[in-house]
Amino acid sequence: MLPALSNYFKVSVDELIGMDEFTSSKRLEEINKTWNENRKQKKHKENVTLIKEALKDHPNDPRLLSQLYCSLERLDGTEAEKRANLKESIAVQEQILRYCDDSEDRGAALFNIADAYWRYGDQEKAIEYAKKLPNLFKTRETALVLVHNDKEKKHTIAKYTLEEIAWVLSFHLNALAETENDKIYNEKMLKILDILFEGEESDFVKGVRRKNASLT
Repeated sequence: MLPALSNYFKVSVDELIGMDEFTSSKRLEEINKTWNENRKQKKHKENVTLIKEALKDHPNDPRLLSQLYCSLERLDGTEAEKRANLKESIAVQEQILRYCDDSEDRGAALFNIADAYWRYGDQEKAIEYAKKLPNLFKTRETALVLVHNDKEKKHTIAKYTLEEIAWVLSFHLNALAETENDKIYNEKMLKILDILFEGEESDFVKGVRRKNASLT
């Protein structure tokens, strides 16, 4: 009956039974694998070509758009070429904001656009986009801790929230250390890590510790 149904609905048999979606998903995974291999080898130019070709078939795919702006910002070249790539990266990320509903993808795009405008030398636009982000209090992690039951609450705090808090504190204390030329802030961060994790640290937290230790 498949050919008859295909003719009735004016679609291919592959589309009717979901093969188009399966093939598309498989192709995207292959592209992602190639992109990651190229990234490790710093083949960013090849990645730009790879993702631009993929976007012809999947023009608003958030992962492809994210991979494109990451690759654009890693391209070598003259200062003029780097600025042009940065401007294109901003346009790509604005496309994520137009077509993507996922809050995490949109939040990452807003943050990265603010950062890109700052590096481009347009502080006014950087501040404009930074102000569109949620504040530290009204975040996903804070809401999950509020609404989870006790078991899930403990898991969320231990596995995610404390690590993210540590990174945020480190980011801000590093900024203070730099602007005030005072390494005491990095030393304070190391003490905070001792209190929060008591020696039980993930690779992520160890990375935060190494960075602050190298700045003291």
